[in-house]
Amino acid sequence: MRFTSVAGINHTLTLREAEPTDNDLLPEPVLTEALAAAILNAPHFVVATPHSPREDTITAQTRSAVRHLLVLGIGRNGPDHDQDPSTPAADIAYAADRLLTSDPSDSDRTTAELLNYVAATWEKQDLPLRQHTQAVARALTR
Repeated sequence: MRFTSVAGINHTLTLREAEPTDNDLLPEPVLTEALAAAILNAPHFVVATPHSPREDTITAQTRSAVRHLLVLGIGRNGPDHDQDPSTPAADIAYAADRLLTSDPSDSDRTTAELLNYVAATWEKQDLPLRQHTQAVARALTR
């Protein structure tokens, strides 16, 4: 499971089947509680409340008091279920492509060129530039 904070910081949670044991504290694994505990292991989060406000949600809060509502979607549906989740660089390249789809202005072309450059050199960019570029891409795809 991957989620991105409002600041553009990506967090990844990997879920695996638990080893069978005789001394389980719970009669069955509870996914939202396990995810909330994993979120709390990330240094940016101080609160992760499962089942709040609904059974399929987790409310998480960062150290800087930014709250996130995570809605859990169990399983993959649709024709793209075998595809890996997109990466931030792919999302940025997608935003650049959208700029160029319908009679782009010179400004649109320049912005798309810059976004494509950052996407192509993603691993070499520093965190503030990555965050800013993700914010620009989100604004363009809304």
